[in-house]
Amino acid sequence: MRKFLRAALAATLLALPLLAAAAAPPKPFTADYELRRNDQVLGVGQISLRALPDGRYELTTRSQGTQGLAALAGLDREERSLMRWTGSQLELLDYSMRQKAAFRTREQSLRLDPASRTVTSRRKDEQKEFPAPEGTLDRHGLTAAIMVALADGRRGALPFEVAGRGGVEAQTYRVAAPVRLRTAIGTERALRVERVRTDGSGRITKLWFARAHGWLPLRIKQYEADGETIDMRITAIR
Repeated sequence: MRKFLRAALAATLLALPLLAAAAAPPKPFTADYELRRNDQVLGVGQISLRALPDGRYELTTRSQGTQGLAALAGLDREERSLMRWTGSQLELLDYSMRQKAAFRTREQSLRLDPASRTVTSRRKDEQKEFPAPEGTLDRHGLTAAIMVALADGRRGALPFEVAGRGGVEAQTYRVAAPVRLRTAIGTERALRVERVRTDGSGRITKLWFARAHGWLPLRIKQYEADGETIDMRITAIR
């Protein structure tokens, strides 16, 4: 009997680290950013992640042009991702994007029907429906999902299922390197994460996440094939 009790106790103790290491929801935050295009100041931005009732999370990114042509055009872009926490990961519920510039407005949306596992995509007069596996995200909500993965200690390749205009695409991000990143809020310990692309498009996406602030994004930089860059750099945490 004593041997049995000792074995049971040992098995329980071995299981404890596994339970402690279970993934947890992301930490809410609000942060301000400076927007740059080709290293020239374009405007300001804000990213906010809120915890809502019933295990839902809302990620909102707003960008406004305050300098040069972006200011003259009245650039105003907002993306909103509504997600739910499944117990181990985030999943898309609803995504919307609205951009106004130079008297033109662009809108796009995605909505998941959890019962049928069907996503409805809308853009202008175009509407599509397609199936979505569990854990499907939108490209904007990926930022929060990467925060969860980093907080959970995941490194190396990070695969995701991402809904777009025409269907669900497998995307992979790679945790590249720990760095000390100089920012407007000081020098921060961060992990750089890059999207892995194999389509030959020449596009590069890099993100830096803050170790000391719940893995919120410190910087997001997009390199286009023609050499143009769009850069979001943190200026304050609220």
